[in-house]
Amino acid sequence: MPTLLSIEALKADRRYVERQLAEVGDNPWATARHMWQTRLAEIDAQIAALSASSSNYASVALIFDGNPVIGSGDIRLDFTTDALDSYQKIISLALAARLSQDDLPERGRLPGADKSRLFIRDLVRGSMGFVLEEIAPELHEMLPTPLKDTVESVTQLLTTLTDATDDVFESTLESTQPRVVGAVQKFAKVLHEAGASTKIVGDQERLTLSLADVGRLSQRLNEVEVTEEAETVDGILLGILPESHEFELKPPGDDAVTIKGSISDDLALKYTADAAFKERLLLQPVQAQIKVIRTTRNGKLMRERRVLEALEPAQA
Repeated sequence: MPTLLSIEALKADRRYVERQLAEVGDNPWATARHMWQTRLAEIDAQIAALSASSSNYASVALIFDGNPVIGSGDIRLDFTTDALDSYQKIISLALAARLSQDDLPERGRLPGADKSRLFIRDLVRGSMGFVLEEIAPELHEMLPTPLKDTVESVTQLLTTLTDATDDVFESTLESTQPRVVGAVQKFAKVLHEAGASTKIVGDQERLTLSLADVGRLSQRLNEVEVTEEAETVDGILLGILPESHEFELKPPGDDAVTIKGSISDDLALKYTADAAFKERLLLQPVQAQIKVIRTTRNGKLMRERRVLEALEPAQA
């Protein structure tokens, strides 16, 4: 159970106990008063213990309300599937971005994909919600896992994208990988189109998205567009650093600005493993296939990245 959710439940119990104490009066010898005082002390001790402790594994609750929820025990299956799947996609992509030095690949296996899975561990009592947790291995981790850190950081990201000023919103877009932005767009769209609100409660971070918040987040993200464009560029290959996945390319002309960016995993592997390939291209005229990824908001460029995908000697 997420720490903050457990503390919220204990605080609700505490409020109930305090009301009972107020009703029994001030008689110090009353049995009922002693019972409620004992219970209050137990609750305070549990809250203090939870506040001082921390699990090293991911745990988060997603609690839904609005049109898809009927009462406190029924929720539309199609909405639940879409909402949980789109949330898991954010987590998987955010973890991959944390583990990768480059923009995430358009296709193929994501870095850390096998470590990004969350599992439904329990239902949230008294409301329509799901407790999602990371399965702890037999050999326990001594430090928080990357998945735990990712779950908490995603809640922070959603909070920023919802509540921040336009300047902070745009700077957040600049520092967030495009595929992560796209996954957040999908999650917000699922909530907005269903007329749903949600609470996301983890061990350290919590976020409440009312219907108005969901609408604002969805509208903001609808203004964001991620595009990819393939370019063919001639120039001199100044260098490739496979370890850091970076390249430098000098187009023709003394005044030409050196093009810099990242390289694809496939090209990094070939450049490292094939010495002849490297010798034919390094400091030689080449033709480069470069993918340009742009993130814009209302036509304003927020982020631009170049990924070198292929190289060949320039045509004579």
